[in-house]
Amino acid sequence: MAAPRIIVLRPQPGATATAQGLRASGHEPLVTPLFAIEQVAWTPADPEAYDALLVGSANVFRHGGPALADLKGLPVYAVGGKTARMAGDLGFRVRGQGTGGLAAMLPMLVEDGHLHVLRLAGEDHVDLPATRLAIDTRIVYRSRALPLPDPLRDALQDPAIVLLHSARAAQHFGALVDSAGIDRSTISLALFAPALVDAAGQGWAAVRVAASADDRALLDVVATLCQHAPARPEARKPETE
Repeated sequence: MAAPRIIVLRPQPGATATAQGLRASGHEPLVTPLFAIEQVAWTPADPEAYDALLVGSANVFRHGGPALADLKGLPVYAVGGKTARMAGDLGFRVRGQGTGGLAAMLPMLVEDGHLHVLRLAGEDHVDLPATRLAIDTRIVYRSRALPLPDPLRDALQDPAIVLLHSARAAQHFGALVDSAGIDRSTISLALFAPALVDAAGQGWAAVRVAASADDRALLDVVATLCQHAPARPEARKPETE
């Protein structure tokens, strides 16, 4: 019996980065993104109306377009090292960086004395808790859901471990599996964060959550699942005379 197939569904370029980590650990994943990231036309913001930028994804800087240039005078508060690095590479000044989500960044903004914050986000984004900050949100990109590709449908006929990085991806994947009549009980899920558990639903072979919101922790989950997930049949060799 062969090890279960490991499947990466996140959009590019993150899918390639995750796959590289898996290959470094000795796996050969199937990469089939279920979302395509694309730019949204947005009205440029007046930088004089704000004193800081709040950004939760590197996709803002990948897909924000020319309108971002006028905002380079504002300090950036970024979630995640990748987002912060991309901001710096584009000439933005990163004032704050966090790993606990956008809500965890709000006290930092308050402590630094900011009052009017411009949040640049994707179409699918979380609501922020009440705060004394005045926060305006501009949508600069969207994740377009894709249909179930044939290679993924075929791979899911045997036991598999699927990596999921967002609640929306968990919901979309579950709906695709059910509509295709694929048995959930042969699929194990490696989830990026606890918030994905409810979105994924029930009926999977196993569900495990990364200890922290980063790919290294997610790869640890994959290693654990590989030890316990059902194996898939070995490919049959052609008969010879």
